[in-house]
Amino acid sequence: MSKYDKSLTEVWKWKESVYQDVKDLTPKEFIDKIKRDADQVLKESAIELETIPAKEDRRKTG
Repeated sequence: MSKYDKSLTEVWKWKESVYQDVKDLTPKEFIDKIKRDADQVLKESAIELETIPAKEDRRKTG
């Protein structure tokens, strides 16, 4: 029997936990959850993001 590295088994557990947390969500619920989670992380880390207008002049390079 193969023995797996401890870090790999931890990743598998984390992945399974995330899957169980979101498996029954609709696409809209999933997106809302991601937004809430991201907002929470940004707030806890005191990170402020600057909003860039979608129609800002975009210049091609090269």
